[in-house]
Amino acid sequence: MELPLMGIPRNLAIIVLIMLVVGASAIQIVGTFTGLVSAQANTPQLSITLTTAQPQYQPNSMVEVQGQVTDATGDAVASASVALQVDSPTGNEIFYSSSIVTNTAGTFQTQVPLGSSSPPGTYTVFASASKLGYSNITTSTAFVVGTSTTPSVIIQAVYAGDSAGNPVSSFKSGQEVWVWVVVQNIGAAFQGIVWVEVQDPNGVSVQVQMNPVQFQAGQTAKSSISFGLPGNAPTGVYTIKALVSDKLISEGGTFLASTETQFDLTG
Repeated sequence: MELPLMGIPRNLAIIVLIMLVVGASAIQIVGTFTGLVSAQANTPQLSITLTTAQPQYQPNSMVEVQGQVTDATGDAVASASVALQVDSPTGNEIFYSSSIVTNTAGTFQTQVPLGSSSPPGTYTVFASASKLGYSNITTSTAFVVGTSTTPSVIIQAVYAGDSAGNPVSSFKSGQEVWVWVVVQNIGAAFQGIVWVEVQDPNGVSVQVQMNPVQFQAGQTAKSSISFGLPGNAPTGVYTIKALVSDKLISEGGTFLASTETQFDLTG
């Protein structure tokens, strides 16, 4: 079945965050952030990872898709329902399954067959996880069939850490937090933008930053942003959302990949 809204997975809402820069005498809109959120609120949040076994495939092959569903503490969530959709480079749905269930380790996997006439280019995989008592969560990844002539990236990792790039899972008020985003370019070279949004335990956005990055074909780039946690910052679990776009959204850019992770503020 063809989905509305340019291949956005079923049962998801769309939000738009307008980034404003306040100058001495004017407010300038410098970009917009479009994300996917579930309709549920005030319930524990799931987290989901999604990858393919390899970044590039050929027609008439089998794509191995796998992932894991966890809770806010990083513990595996068993028996979560996962809906999976794959869209072709033209945005047409070529695969959909809503019957995937996580095992006791919170992991899931499935196979997506590619036809012998599958067109070359970048294919997008969407996954949405749900379980009673939790807010739904959605993520996406991509793979290339043949050779892609358009930008296509995979966010390999996003994590909170220190200035040297070492992962850190827990921070205290007043401490500096570095967010590291590792992106693999599996498509054509392009000048892109890495976006990072940080939300506090109440879901309030406390940081939105972006970095321009030159992505070379076939290479992996690492980008970082940093910010300080004020002394009155609420304690609890903070959510980091990382996205990559091919240009500013206000200039007609498109988000190519997104993922999220979390860290704790203990006071």
